[in-house]
Amino acid sequence: MPRDELDSLLAEQIAYYRARAGEYDRTSPFPFDPESRAQLVAALDAFAPRGAVLELACGTGQWTVELARHATRLTAVDASPEMLALNRRRVAADNVRYLQADLFTWTPPERYDVVFFSAWLTHVPPQRFDAFWSLVDACLGEQGRVFVIDELPGEAAHERVIAGTPAPAVERELQSGARYRTVKAFYAPPTLRARLAALGWRAEIRTIGWRFFYATARRASPSRGRSFMAE
Repeated sequence: MPRDELDSLLAEQIAYYRARAGEYDRTSPFPFDPESRAQLVAALDAFAPRGAVLELACGTGQWTVELARHATRLTAVDASPEMLALNRRRVAADNVRYLQADLFTWTPPERYDVVFFSAWLTHVPPQRFDAFWSLVDACLGEQGRVFVIDELPGEAAHERVIAGTPAPAVERELQSGARYRTVKAFYAPPTLRARLAALGWRAEIRTIGWRFFYATARRASPSRGRSFMAE
């Protein structure tokens, strides 16, 4: 399938989140019900994301505010300047810095002790799964750890799936009536665990009800992905 079709879908995904930033925290689809969020916060606290922490696709700061309680310094990255502006207002912590970047083209400027991302892995096209995890690898120090939160395949029944797209995709509608396509690739825990193992990661995955999972991951062997790093 032509590369530009996938690039166009990913550009539309960025445009959607830029347009939706102002209504993200108060309109459906809202990622987390209070009970699930409480369990996820408890899991993150037990994980203890200390040291230099990197948050990918940080959005409006729902998790940035939790990470900032643990991190010595936190770098929050998102492609949407509108999301980053809302995040700054929500968090307002001295140990947080913000970077605007497209994660499919970004080169990390340093290594981190922890990489965190929530509601992002399902937005990575399957054909870029391996490259994305190479990026995660390149972001980490030798003893680095990863914490992931996302949705389980059962959520697919509540999505408006679009056929004929270059990657699994769904339709999202704003309050204005504008409609966008976004990538939405779900993974059952055994499938995700196996895919990560094939790339050299050891992952532990836990489910929260029928809708969410969280995963922790470490490299099974020394890093192979340093080609992403800036010299």
